[in-house]
Amino acid sequence: MGKRRLTLIALLLLCPLGIEVPGWQGGIVVFGRVYQPDGQPAVRAKVRIEIVNGFWREVWSDDQGKFEFRAIPAGRYRLAATNPEVAEQFSEPAESDSTRSFANRLQVDLYLRLPVTVGVKPAGSSSSLISVEEAAQKIPGGARKAYEQGLKLQRESEPVKALLHFDRAIELFPGYYQALTERGNIRMARGLLSEAASDFEQALRLNARYAPALRGLGYCQLQQRQFEAAINSLERAYAVAPEVPLTLLLLGYGNMSLDRIEPARQCLIEALRLDEKVAARAHVYLGEIESKEGKYAEAAERLRRYLSLNPGASDAGTLRQREEEWRQRVKKAERN
Repeated sequence: MGKRRLTLIALLLLCPLGIEVPGWQGGIVVFGRVYQPDGQPAVRAKVRIEIVNGFWREVWSDDQGKFEFRAIPAGRYRLAATNPEVAEQFSEPAESDSTRSFANRLQVDLYLRLPVTVGVKPAGSSSSLISVEEAAQKIPGGARKAYEQGLKLQRESEPVKALLHFDRAIELFPGYYQALTERGNIRMARGLLSEAASDFEQALRLNARYAPALRGLGYCQLQQRQFEAAINSLERAYAVAPEVPLTLLLLGYGNMSLDRIEPARQCLIEALRLDEKVAARAHVYLGEIESKEGKYAEAAERLRRYLSLNPGASDAGTLRQREEEWRQRVKKAERN
């Protein structure tokens, strides 16, 4: 009896630390899949499960994006996934409860976020031209000064300080939709999608044709897998400002996610025509489209071109491996 009690105490001590206990067969099984932003399985993603009592454990997804946790204690769960090869890719946390499980098995699927495109100018600095709506604004001097200081700090990669200045600008002038949009951009980059979307929506209530807010809202909707709504927002942004490659890049991604291949292809090609450096990721998406069409030589060349533009990309290793796989398929087809 004493030995059994000691064993139970040991289990209670080890489980909260996330340590796997050999032979422990109690609890339930939590399983599911991790998906890339385009719906493809996320291979070798790190999945972490946490319970409010302090228990946690981590596993890796397999080559089909599948993961499984066994012998999980009952309770409320919080799961999240990260991609170690692409630091900016992670999932929104998913919460569930063991009471929802069937036959001691609970399925939870996780979706990695679409990375924020870097190197894009702040919305307020993209052009020296101003619209009729902007010209008609009567912005108090203090609000304008706070906004311009926020833009300066944003360019200097000081988002936390910039946020304080945008907050101040909005406080002094609640109708400052440009400041709302820039605050939304910062929140978006930090993964605060609900707060960012709220800022963009408020900006659009003040100026329904403000392209940067439409584009920001479209991005948030893409991240939340609201593809139809995202396409609507991005098409409106494109109608107002057709010269912005990032809008077309996101629009192409949204159409690709809904298997609207030709509209996706047209948007991505046009994005590259406008600015290949800013829209370089379009090569990766076009490569995915061409690989599904069996055009492996063209797909591999797309990845080669992207990597020549971004040799230090965080997922460069994964993309080089994929490029080699596609080239091997071309060689195999030629031998046959």
